[in-house]
This record gives sequence, structure tokens and C-alpha cells, in this order.
Amino acid sequence: MLKHQTQEEAALEVHQFFPLVKVGCSNSLAFFLCSVYAPICTVLETPVPPCRELCNNARDGCEELMKRFGFTWPEPLSCEKFPLFGEGLCVRENTTSSDGIGIATEEPEPSPSVNP
Repeated sequence: MLKHQTQEEAALEVHQFFPLVKVGCSNSLAFFLCSVYAPICTVLETPVPPCRELCNNARDGCEELMKRFGFTWPEPLSCEKFPLFGEGLCVRENTTSSDGIGIATEEPEPSPSVNP
């Protein structure tokens, strides 16, 4: 997604975020980084990007901490580059699944309620 030539190249770049993941500035950061640096395999010709919402959650949780140490959110990870949920195929956290992972194409329909 970021035009890396090898997995090793991507791994070296994503490793710079390890301290942020370790301190837990955002519950979404690790999943967001994985969706960018190690996107899921599909039959599509291009990788499925993260949804902008996922990026915003990761950035919003960590950006203030980054600024305190003189860093800014990296331009290649600018959230505006990723599609809004419902405007294209993208990866986001699935709040209805036990594993928390999902590919979003449209709003999920609410589960029907069952009356006893």
C-alpha cells in the first residue's frame, strides 16, 4: 500500500511505531498499522485500505503524545487518503464480531431482536 518492495522494508518502517503501540496511546493503532503495512490478501489487484475512521481513531489517540516528543503524524498515513466507511471497500474494526476484524463495504444491518 505504501509502495514497499519487500516485507522487510515494510517491517523496518512500521517498527518505528513500536513505542506508541507499547504505551497504548490508541486501542486502534496496532490494527491500523497492520492494515497499512501488512494488508489482508484478497483476489483484488490492489490492497484493501483501512477506513478513514480507523486511521482517525489511531491518530487521535497518539498524535498529542507524538507532538510532545517533537513528532507529527506521518504524511504517508494521512487519514484523508483513506476512504470513508460506506464510500468504498475498506478495513475497519468490527464491533459486532467477537474477533473485532472486518472488511466494510456498507453499514451493517441491525440484528433482529427476538422476543421470548
